[in-house]
Amino acid sequence: MRKITALLLLSLLATPAAADFNDGVVALMMGKFDEALQTFVPLAESQDHAYAQYFLGRMYAAGQGVEQDDAKAAEWYRKAAEKGVGDAQYRLGDMYENGVGVPADMEYAYGWYSVAAHLGNAKGAKSFDRARDKLSAAELVEAEKLSREFIEKYGAVPQSTARQQ
Repeated sequence: MRKITALLLLSLLATPAAADFNDGVVALMMGKFDEALQTFVPLAESQDHAYAQYFLGRMYAAGQGVEQDDAKAAEWYRKAAEKGVGDAQYRLGDMYENGVGVPADMEYAYGWYSVAAHLGNAKGAKSFDRARDKLSAAELVEAEKLSREFIEKYGAVPQSTARQQ
């Protein structure tokens, strides 16, 4: 029994960031919001952890363990989106489309949806098509420029989740 405990302890110490992050996700899913915050905030702030930033965005959007704050949710989603988290890109696009936490801007919504779709996010792809229909011809030209820029800058998944070749 002591050997198993020692091996388990050593394996946890070998990958603290991954273990901490996973613990935070489990805590969030179990409704232990304070515990999730204690895990995600240091990872998001000091280690610039894309998925910790994404989950903080979700927590602020839903008011889970924090006061509901759409502007803070948008800030955290933006940090994660800029690192290539597809669902954060989709959610940020949705915020721009609806003017929630950020100014309403269909061109930015289109740009964020396009990069989410580029990364395979199904909701992003569906919203991208819908957003295209809401733009005038002149707006679409500008939105396409923004879309190409976003895909170039933010169109790769975070390094920590990319498959090693």
